[in-house]
Amino acid sequence: MKNWKMTSGLGPEPDDDEALRDLMRSDFVLEAHDRAAVGKPRSLMLEGFDRPFVRLAQSVGRDEQDARRGASDRRDGMAVNRLIGRVGEIKSLTGPANTHAVDELAAALFEEARNFAPAIEAIRRSAQVIIRGGAQWLQFRPLVIESAAGAGKTRFVHRLAALSGLKLVYLDCATMTNMSPIVSQDATWSGARHSEIIEGLANSTSANLLVCLDELDKIRDYSRHSSPQPSQALVGLLEKRSAASHLDNYLQLTVDLSFINWVILVNDLSRISQPLLDRCQVIRMAPPSPSEIAHIASLEIERRGLEPALVDAITTGVRKGRIKSLRTLHKLLDAASAASARSILN
Repeated sequence: MKNWKMTSGLGPEPDDDEALRDLMRSDFVLEAHDRAAVGKPRSLMLEGFDRPFVRLAQSVGRDEQDARRGASDRRDGMAVNRLIGRVGEIKSLTGPANTHAVDELAAALFEEARNFAPAIEAIRRSAQVIIRGGAQWLQFRPLVIESAAGAGKTRFVHRLAALSGLKLVYLDCATMTNMSPIVSQDATWSGARHSEIIEGLANSTSANLLVCLDELDKIRDYSRHSSPQPSQALVGLLEKRSAASHLDNYLQLTVDLSFINWVILVNDLSRISQPLLDRCQVIRMAPPSPSEIAHIASLEIERRGLEPALVDAITTGVRKGRIKSLRTLHKLLDAASAASARSILN
Protein backbone atom coordinates (compact mmCIF):
# COMPACT_ATOMS: atom_id res chain seq x y z
CA MET A 1 0.00 0.00 0.00
CA LYS A 2 1.25 3.49 -0.87
CA ASN A 3 2.46 5.55 2.12
CA TRP A 4 0.81 8.88 2.89
CA LYS A 5 2.04 11.91 4.75
CA MET A 6 -0.23 13.48 7.35
CA THR A 7 -0.71 17.20 7.83
CA SER A 8 -1.22 18.69 11.30
CA GLY A 9 -4.54 17.01 11.94
CA LEU A 10 -6.27 18.41 8.87
CA GLY A 11 -6.23 15.19 6.84
CA PRO A 12 -4.03 13.19 4.49
CA GLU A 13 -1.61 14.75 2.06
CA PRO A 14 -1.00 12.19 -0.69
CA ASP A 15 2.42 11.57 -2.17
CA ASP A 16 0.65 10.65 -5.42
CA ASP A 17 -2.69 12.20 -6.36
CA GLU A 18 -3.44 9.47 -8.88
CA ALA A 19 -2.79 6.80 -6.28
CA LEU A 20 -5.23 8.54 -3.94
CA ARG A 21 -7.90 8.64 -6.65
CA ASP A 22 -7.34 4.94 -7.33
CA LEU A 23 -7.68 4.22 -3.63
CA MET A 24 -10.95 6.14 -3.32
CA ARG A 25 -12.33 4.18 -6.29
CA SER A 26 -11.23 0.83 -4.90
CA ASP A 27 -13.77 -1.86 -4.02
CA PHE A 28 -12.72 -1.65 -0.37
CA VAL A 29 -13.54 2.05 -0.11
CA LEU A 30 -16.75 1.79 -2.13
CA GLU A 31 -17.97 -1.08 0.03
CA ALA A 32 -17.17 0.88 3.20
CA HIS A 33 -19.16 3.83 1.84
CA ASP A 34 -22.10 1.62 0.87
CA ARG A 35 -22.24 0.18 4.39
CA ALA A 36 -22.18 3.59 6.08
CA ALA A 37 -25.27 4.22 8.19
CA VAL A 38 -26.88 7.65 8.45
CA GLY A 39 -25.33 9.70 11.24
CA LYS A 40 -22.69 7.09 12.15
CA PRO A 41 -19.18 8.35 11.37
CA ARG A 42 -16.68 5.78 10.16
CA SER A 43 -12.98 5.86 9.29
CA LEU A 44 -10.96 4.06 6.67
CA MET A 45 -8.24 2.39 8.71
CA LEU A 46 -5.64 1.99 5.99
CA GLU A 47 -1.88 2.28 6.35
CA GLY A 48 -1.17 5.97 6.85
CA PHE A 49 -4.68 6.89 5.73
CA ASP A 50 -7.49 7.66 8.13
CA ARG A 51 -10.37 9.70 6.78
CA PRO A 52 -13.61 9.93 8.77
CA PHE A 53 -16.80 10.06 6.73
CA VAL A 54 -20.54 9.92 7.30
CA ARG A 55 -23.85 9.61 5.45
CA LEU A 56 -26.40 12.36 6.16
CA ALA A 57 -29.52 10.97 4.46
CA GLN A 58 -30.91 7.78 3.02
CA SER A 59 -31.13 7.35 -0.73
CA VAL A 60 -34.67 7.89 -2.02
CA GLY A 61 -35.97 6.72 -5.41
CA ARG A 62 -37.77 9.03 -7.84
CA ASP A 63 -41.17 7.36 -7.42
CA GLU A 64 -40.98 7.50 -3.63
CA GLN A 65 -39.93 11.14 -3.72
CA ASP A 66 -42.77 12.07 -6.08
CA ALA A 67 -45.20 10.37 -3.70
CA ARG A 68 -43.82 12.34 -0.74
CA ARG A 69 -43.87 15.73 -2.41
CA GLY A 70 -47.04 15.25 -4.47
CA ALA A 71 -47.70 14.76 -8.17
CA SER A 72 -48.15 18.50 -8.72
CA ASP A 73 -44.45 19.00 -7.97
CA ARG A 74 -43.13 16.57 -10.58
CA ARG A 75 -42.23 19.43 -12.91
CA ASP A 76 -39.20 20.14 -10.72
CA GLY A 77 -38.76 16.54 -9.61
CA MET A 78 -35.52 16.01 -11.52
CA ALA A 79 -33.86 19.02 -9.93
CA VAL A 80 -35.05 17.97 -6.48
CA ASN A 81 -33.84 14.42 -6.96
CA ARG A 82 -30.41 15.68 -8.03
CA LEU A 83 -30.30 17.75 -4.85
CA ILE A 84 -31.38 14.77 -2.74
CA GLY A 85 -28.73 12.65 -4.42
CA ARG A 86 -25.98 15.15 -3.57
CA VAL A 87 -27.16 15.51 0.04
CA GLY A 88 -27.20 11.72 0.36
CA GLU A 89 -23.64 11.27 -0.88
CA ILE A 90 -20.92 10.23 1.55
CA LYS A 91 -19.47 13.34 3.22
CA SER A 92 -16.08 13.66 4.87
CA LEU A 93 -15.52 15.16 8.33
CA THR A 94 -12.75 17.72 8.19
CA GLY A 95 -10.75 20.27 10.15
CA PRO A 96 -8.26 19.90 13.02
CA ALA A 97 -8.41 16.25 14.06
CA ASN A 98 -6.60 16.27 17.41
CA THR A 99 -6.22 18.51 20.45
CA HIS A 100 -2.80 19.79 19.35
CA ALA A 101 -4.20 20.90 15.98
CA VAL A 102 -7.09 22.64 17.76
CA ASP A 103 -4.58 24.51 19.94
CA GLU A 104 -2.71 25.58 16.80
CA LEU A 105 -5.93 26.87 15.28
CA ALA A 106 -6.75 28.81 18.44
CA ALA A 107 -3.26 30.34 18.52
CA ALA A 108 -3.50 31.42 14.87
CA LEU A 109 -6.90 33.00 15.47
CA PHE A 110 -5.69 34.79 18.59
CA GLU A 111 -2.72 36.23 16.74
CA GLU A 112 -5.09 37.86 14.25
CA ALA A 113 -8.01 38.74 16.55
CA ARG A 114 -6.94 39.14 20.17
CA ASN A 115 -10.19 40.88 21.12
CA PHE A 116 -11.99 37.59 20.35
CA ALA A 117 -10.03 35.66 22.98
CA PRO A 118 -13.17 34.56 24.93
CA ALA A 119 -14.83 33.24 21.75
CA ILE A 120 -11.64 31.51 20.64
CA GLU A 121 -11.27 29.86 24.04
CA ALA A 122 -14.91 28.70 23.96
CA ILE A 123 -14.34 27.07 20.56
CA ARG A 124 -11.05 25.52 21.69
CA ARG A 125 -12.43 23.97 24.88
CA SER A 126 -15.59 22.68 23.25
CA ALA A 127 -13.71 21.18 20.29
CA GLN A 128 -11.22 19.46 22.58
CA VAL A 129 -14.00 17.88 24.64
CA ILE A 130 -15.61 16.50 21.49
CA ILE A 131 -12.28 15.20 20.16
CA ARG A 132 -11.57 13.50 23.46
CA GLY A 133 -14.97 11.85 23.04
CA GLY A 134 -13.74 10.20 19.86
CA ALA A 135 -14.20 12.73 17.06
CA GLN A 136 -11.45 13.14 14.47
CA TRP A 137 -12.76 16.39 13.04
CA LEU A 138 -13.56 19.92 14.14
CA GLN A 139 -16.84 20.34 15.95
CA PHE A 140 -17.88 22.69 18.72
CA ARG A 141 -21.04 23.67 20.57
CA PRO A 142 -23.17 26.37 18.93
CA LEU A 143 -21.69 29.78 19.70
CA VAL A 144 -23.43 33.14 20.05
CA ILE A 145 -21.26 36.28 19.99
CA GLU A 146 -22.75 39.61 21.05
CA SER A 147 -20.93 42.88 20.45
CA ALA A 148 -21.52 46.39 19.23
CA ALA A 149 -21.41 46.94 15.48
CA GLY A 150 -17.94 47.27 14.03
CA ALA A 151 -16.18 44.84 16.38
CA GLY A 152 -15.05 42.60 13.52
CA LYS A 153 -17.38 39.63 14.13
CA THR A 154 -17.98 38.87 10.47
CA ARG A 155 -14.29 38.98 9.62
CA PHE A 156 -13.54 36.72 12.60
CA VAL A 157 -15.91 34.03 11.28
CA HIS A 158 -14.36 34.19 7.82
CA ARG A 159 -10.89 33.76 9.33
CA LEU A 160 -12.14 30.85 11.44
CA ALA A 161 -13.35 29.14 8.26
CA ALA A 162 -10.14 29.86 6.36
CA LEU A 163 -7.78 28.70 9.11
CA SER A 164 -9.80 25.60 10.03
CA GLY A 165 -10.46 24.47 6.47
CA LEU A 166 -14.22 24.25 7.02
CA LYS A 167 -16.61 25.31 4.28
CA LEU A 168 -18.48 28.46 5.33
CA VAL A 169 -22.18 29.05 4.72
CA TYR A 170 -22.65 32.73 5.55
CA LEU A 171 -26.20 34.08 5.91
CA ASP A 172 -26.94 37.78 6.41
CA CYS A 173 -30.10 37.63 8.49
CA ALA A 174 -30.62 41.41 8.44
CA THR A 175 -31.71 41.12 4.78
CA MET A 176 -34.16 38.24 5.31
CA THR A 177 -37.94 38.61 5.30
CA ASN A 178 -38.66 34.96 6.14
CA MET A 179 -36.87 31.92 7.52
CA SER A 180 -36.57 29.92 4.29
CA PRO A 181 -32.85 30.63 3.74
CA ILE A 182 -32.24 28.85 7.06
CA VAL A 183 -35.16 26.42 7.31
CA SER A 184 -36.69 25.13 4.06
CA GLN A 185 -40.39 25.81 3.60
CA ASP A 186 -42.94 23.21 2.57
CA ALA A 187 -42.95 22.66 -1.19
CA THR A 188 -46.70 23.35 -1.33
CA TRP A 189 -46.09 27.00 -0.35
CA SER A 190 -45.85 29.55 -3.13
CA GLY A 191 -42.22 30.46 -3.83
CA ALA A 192 -40.88 27.80 -1.46
CA ARG A 193 -37.36 26.45 -1.99
CA HIS A 194 -34.70 24.54 -0.12
CA SER A 195 -32.58 26.36 2.46
CA GLU A 196 -29.08 27.72 1.89
CA ILE A 197 -27.86 25.21 4.46
CA ILE A 198 -29.19 22.27 2.44
CA GLU A 199 -27.66 23.87 -0.65
CA GLY A 200 -24.34 24.13 1.16
CA LEU A 201 -24.40 20.48 2.17
CA ALA A 202 -25.34 19.40 -1.34
CA ASN A 203 -22.45 21.33 -2.89
CA SER A 204 -19.86 20.38 -0.28
CA THR A 205 -17.88 17.18 0.19
CA SER A 206 -17.92 17.68 3.97
CA ALA A 207 -20.63 17.31 6.59
CA ASN A 208 -19.29 19.58 9.34
CA LEU A 209 -19.94 22.92 7.67
CA LEU A 210 -19.43 26.20 9.47
CA VAL A 211 -22.75 28.08 9.33
CA CYS A 212 -22.75 31.75 10.31
CA LEU A 213 -26.04 33.51 11.04
CA ASP A 214 -24.99 37.15 11.00
CA GLU A 215 -27.21 39.71 12.76
CA LEU A 216 -29.80 37.13 13.70
CA ASP A 217 -31.33 39.70 16.05
CA LYS A 218 -32.38 41.76 13.00
CA ILE A 219 -34.21 39.02 11.12
CA ARG A 220 -37.83 39.68 10.10
CA ASP A 221 -40.32 36.95 9.28
CA TYR A 222 -43.35 38.17 7.32
CA SER A 223 -44.54 34.72 6.29
CA ARG A 224 -47.85 33.20 7.39
CA HIS A 225 -48.02 31.93 10.97
CA SER A 226 -44.67 33.52 11.76
CA SER A 227 -43.41 33.76 15.34
CA PRO A 228 -42.85 37.13 17.04
CA GLN A 229 -39.36 35.79 17.82
CA PRO A 230 -38.13 34.17 14.58
CA SER A 231 -35.04 32.76 16.29
CA GLN A 232 -37.36 30.40 18.19
CA ALA A 233 -37.72 28.36 14.98
CA LEU A 234 -34.01 27.51 15.02
CA VAL A 235 -33.94 25.71 18.36
CA GLY A 236 -34.34 22.29 16.74
CA LEU A 237 -31.31 22.90 14.52
CA LEU A 238 -29.06 23.60 17.51
CA GLU A 239 -30.24 20.68 19.66
CA LYS A 240 -28.01 17.79 18.60
CA ARG A 241 -30.64 15.08 18.98
CA SER A 242 -33.32 16.86 16.96
CA ALA A 243 -30.78 18.10 14.39
CA ALA A 244 -29.74 14.49 13.76
CA SER A 245 -33.23 13.72 12.45
CA HIS A 246 -34.17 17.04 10.87
CA LEU A 247 -37.03 16.79 8.36
CA ASP A 248 -36.38 19.17 5.49
CA ASN A 249 -39.84 20.44 4.59
CA TYR A 250 -39.04 21.18 0.96
CA LEU A 251 -37.28 17.91 0.14
CA GLN A 252 -39.52 15.86 2.44
CA LEU A 253 -36.32 14.12 3.48
CA THR A 254 -34.78 13.48 6.90
CA VAL A 255 -31.26 14.93 6.96
CA ASP A 256 -28.67 14.71 9.74
CA LEU A 257 -27.57 18.29 10.50
CA SER A 258 -25.92 17.45 13.81
CA PHE A 259 -22.36 17.83 12.48
CA ILE A 260 -22.81 21.50 11.57
CA ASN A 261 -20.82 24.13 13.50
CA TRP A 262 -22.98 27.16 14.28
CA VAL A 263 -21.76 30.70 14.95
CA ILE A 264 -24.50 33.27 15.57
CA LEU A 265 -23.58 36.97 15.56
CA VAL A 266 -25.80 39.57 17.22
CA ASN A 267 -25.74 43.13 18.45
CA ASP A 268 -28.55 42.66 20.99
CA LEU A 269 -29.05 39.39 22.87
CA SER A 270 -32.42 40.52 24.25
CA ARG A 271 -33.93 39.97 20.78
CA ILE A 272 -32.91 36.30 20.71
CA SER A 273 -35.17 33.64 22.23
CA GLN A 274 -34.02 32.23 25.54
CA PRO A 275 -34.47 28.56 24.48
CA LEU A 276 -31.98 29.19 21.66
CA LEU A 277 -29.49 30.86 24.00
CA ASP A 278 -29.82 27.96 26.45
CA ARG A 279 -28.41 25.64 23.78
CA CYS A 280 -25.40 27.82 22.97
CA GLN A 281 -22.18 29.11 24.40
CA VAL A 282 -22.81 32.85 24.77
CA ILE A 283 -19.96 35.37 24.57
CA ARG A 284 -20.56 39.06 25.32
CA MET A 285 -17.68 41.05 23.89
CA ALA A 286 -16.40 44.40 25.06
CA PRO A 287 -15.40 46.88 22.34
CA PRO A 288 -11.80 46.35 21.16
CA SER A 289 -9.28 48.35 23.15
CA PRO A 290 -7.01 50.89 21.42
CA SER A 291 -4.05 48.51 21.80
CA GLU A 292 -6.03 45.68 20.20
CA ILE A 293 -7.05 47.89 17.27
CA ALA A 294 -3.45 49.01 16.80
CA HIS A 295 -2.20 45.40 16.90
CA ILE A 296 -4.77 44.26 14.34
CA ALA A 297 -3.87 47.25 12.18
CA SER A 298 -0.19 46.30 12.13
CA LEU A 299 -1.02 42.72 11.10
CA GLU A 300 -3.39 43.89 8.36
CA ILE A 301 -0.89 46.42 7.00
CA GLU A 302 1.74 43.70 6.74
CA ARG A 303 -0.70 41.22 5.19
CA ARG A 304 -1.87 43.73 2.57
CA GLY A 305 1.69 44.81 1.74
CA LEU A 306 1.02 48.45 2.63
CA GLU A 307 3.60 51.00 3.77
CA PRO A 308 4.81 50.24 7.33
CA ALA A 309 4.58 53.97 8.09
CA LEU A 310 0.79 53.53 8.13
CA VAL A 311 1.11 51.77 11.50
CA ASP A 312 2.19 55.02 13.21
CA ALA A 313 -0.58 56.99 11.51
CA ILE A 314 -3.20 54.41 12.53
CA THR A 315 -1.88 54.27 16.11
CA THR A 316 -2.13 58.06 16.34
CA GLY A 317 -5.69 57.95 15.03
CA VAL A 318 -6.64 55.32 17.61
CA ARG A 319 -5.02 57.26 20.45
CA LYS A 320 -6.88 60.45 19.50
CA GLY A 321 -10.20 58.62 19.25
CA ARG A 322 -10.65 59.02 15.49
CA ILE A 323 -10.60 55.21 15.00
CA LYS A 324 -12.90 53.54 17.52
CA SER A 325 -13.93 50.33 15.76
CA LEU A 326 -12.50 47.63 13.52
CA ARG A 327 -15.09 48.54 10.89
CA THR A 328 -13.59 52.04 10.64
CA LEU A 329 -10.09 50.57 10.60
CA HIS A 330 -10.83 48.20 7.70
CA LYS A 331 -12.50 50.98 5.70
CA LEU A 332 -9.33 53.07 6.05
CA LEU A 333 -7.12 50.14 5.09
CA ASP A 334 -9.36 49.33 2.11
CA ALA A 335 -8.96 52.93 0.93
CA ALA A 336 -5.18 52.72 1.43
CA SER A 337 -5.06 49.46 -0.54
CA ALA A 338 -7.06 51.00 -3.39
CA ALA A 339 -4.79 54.06 -3.48
CA SER A 340 -1.72 51.81 -3.51
CA ALA A 341 -3.13 49.80 -6.41
CA ARG A 342 -3.79 52.98 -8.40
CA SER A 343 -0.20 54.12 -7.83
CA ILE A 344 1.14 50.82 -9.15
CA LEU A 345 -1.10 51.01 -12.25
CA ASN A 346 0.00 54.57 -12.96
